[in-house]
Amino acid sequence: MAPAPARADYKAGYLAYKAGKFRTAQQEWQDAAPTDPRSAYGLGLLYYRGKTGAQDYDNAAKWFGVAARANHPGALYYMGLFYLNGWGVPYDQFKATDYLERALKTNDKNAEAAYILGDQYMHGRGAMQNYVDAANYYLKAAQIGLPAGQYMIGAMYERGWGVNQDLAEAYYWLRLSALNPINTPPGTELDADPQKAIALLEQKLRPEEIQHVEDRLGSTIR
Repeated sequence: MAPAPARADYKAGYLAYKAGKFRTAQQEWQDAAPTDPRSAYGLGLLYYRGKTGAQDYDNAAKWFGVAARANHPGALYYMGLFYLNGWGVPYDQFKATDYLERALKTNDKNAEAAYILGDQYMHGRGAMQNYVDAANYYLKAAQIGLPAGQYMIGAMYERGWGVNQDLAEAYYWLRLSALNPINTPPGTELDADPQKAIALLEQKLRPEEIQHVEDRLGSTIR
C-alpha cells in the first residue's frame, strides 16, 4: 500500500493530539486510517498509550500493522516491540527481529531498535547468535546516544566479544554511559553497574590512557 497524500483528516487529528484532545484525534484519524499510514500510526499510538481509555494492545497492533505495511518507520518499530513482548500479536522473536531491522533501515536514528537488535543477536533470540552483529548494533545505539547501548558496547570492548578487545575504548563508552540513567526498551533487561566496571578498568589502564579518555570525553560532551 503506497502512502496516501496529505489529508486534512490527518492534520486535524495531529493538531488535536498535540492539544491533548485525544477523542477528537481518534475521530479524525479513524476514517483516514485505512488508506493513510500516518493516521493508522496515530491510532496505534492512541490505543497503545491508553489515551482514549484503557490501554488496548489488540487495536494498537491492528493499526500499527496497517501503517507498517506501508513501511511507516514508527509502526515498524512498534510491531517489532509488540512481537517481542507478545502484545496484541503472538509472541514471535523472529518477526520481532525482522520488523526491528526494517524499522532501523527506514530510520537509522532509532537507537531503541538498534539496541534491541543488539540483544537479539547477542542472545540468539529471533536470530542466530552473532557477537559481531550484536556489537555493531550496540555501537549504533551508543553512537546515537542511548546509555544502555553505550554500556553494552563498553562491555563488548572489555571482553573482546564481537570486537577486538580494547580496554581504553571500553573505558570511554562505560564512562559515557554513566553520565545518564540507563534505561532499556520494554522486553529487554540490563543489570548495569557502570561505576563498578569503570573502577575495575581504572586498575588496568595506564594513567596516560585514562587521560586520553578524559580528553576525548571533554570534546564529546561539550
